[in-house]
Amino acid sequence: VPSTPAQDDDPFGIFGSPTPVTAPLTQAPASVSEAPAPTSTTANEAHDPWAAAGFGAPDIQQATDISCNVSDSTSEEEKSIELDQNSLPKAGEYYDARINAKSLGAMFYTARDLEDTLLYHMPTNVIDAMGTRPIVAYVAEDSAAENNGVHLGHCVLSVNGSDVSSPEECAETIRNCPRPMMLRCYVMPELELSPAEGNHMVKYDTKSLDAPTSSVEWKAKYVVVGGIIAKPWMLNMYYNKKDYDTAVKETHMNFKCSVKVKQFDLRGARIVLDDKNGKPNTIRYPSEGKVWYFITILPHKGYPIKISSETLDGLEPVYSATRRFIRRDMEDRYRYEEKYGAPTKHGYQSAYSSQNRY
Repeated sequence: VPSTPAQDDDPFGIFGSPTPVTAPLTQAPASVSEAPAPTSTTANEAHDPWAAAGFGAPDIQQATDISCNVSDSTSEEEKSIELDQNSLPKAGEYYDARINAKSLGAMFYTARDLEDTLLYHMPTNVIDAMGTRPIVAYVAEDSAAENNGVHLGHCVLSVNGSDVSSPEECAETIRNCPRPMMLRCYVMPELELSPAEGNHMVKYDTKSLDAPTSSVEWKAKYVVVGGIIAKPWMLNMYYNKKDYDTAVKETHMNFKCSVKVKQFDLRGARIVLDDKNGKPNTIRYPSEGKVWYFITILPHKGYPIKISSETLDGLEPVYSATRRFIRRDMEDRYRYEEKYGAPTKHGYQSAYSSQNRY
């Protein structure tokens, strides 16, 4: 991406970076605020990475870490797959998308780039079969891609009849292709995505682990764990999806980010729940007439972060993404301590430090 693109360049014309960016926002957001007050860490936690990550008995009475009780295992025996004439899983589906707009509003990565995140639940043999083909890893709201059925996890095979075999080639071909253009796309069989973002009600400015006593105390935010423009350990909150799209666009154009974002570091964090079976906490507000579900994240520093949704399905993407990172982070901390002794603040080599994920 050129560092000083012309002002009239199509912002989404540059979307299609083949590999995840290696740093958070290249320019500081217009307003970034940290969690206000530090939360103390006990002496036991300082030397016990399991406790520090929440995989032991938390200091909070009746709190249970969900990572102890909920399994993300994908170790089940994989079914064999049959390949079609294009060397793709035969059970997948093909379709064509006609794009008239100049901007597609999508970004592409390889399936291997996404196997620990967006494609976390997809079988390894399907990931292998996709090779280096471009997979849609980001779609802007109300973009040409979204409006024409080109969704997350779909694979672009050709542009106006010209085969594309990598994210780089796909992005370059789309940029230079005359409109209207035809995209030949493919959807993997039984596609199951693991997004790490969504609209939520949040609370992060009090010491309490409990939900607010009134529904009006929550704030509406678009929450993203990791994502296209942040490190995997960052939990970012935007005013809405449109602001997140703006941040993605401006960051990839090397522009100063003009939207406000609230940022939290998940390294050394843990998730605590009241339920010992790993179920999210619940609260019922008389004015709402329905139960809200929420989780509480205890960061290494700062106040607890409460994230809620009116449905379990709505809470699941951010909940699962946070849990996966915390478990991976804990494992890295534990391995580091076994080899080098107790780490200092973030002074260990996380598996995420040298690899970027979607």
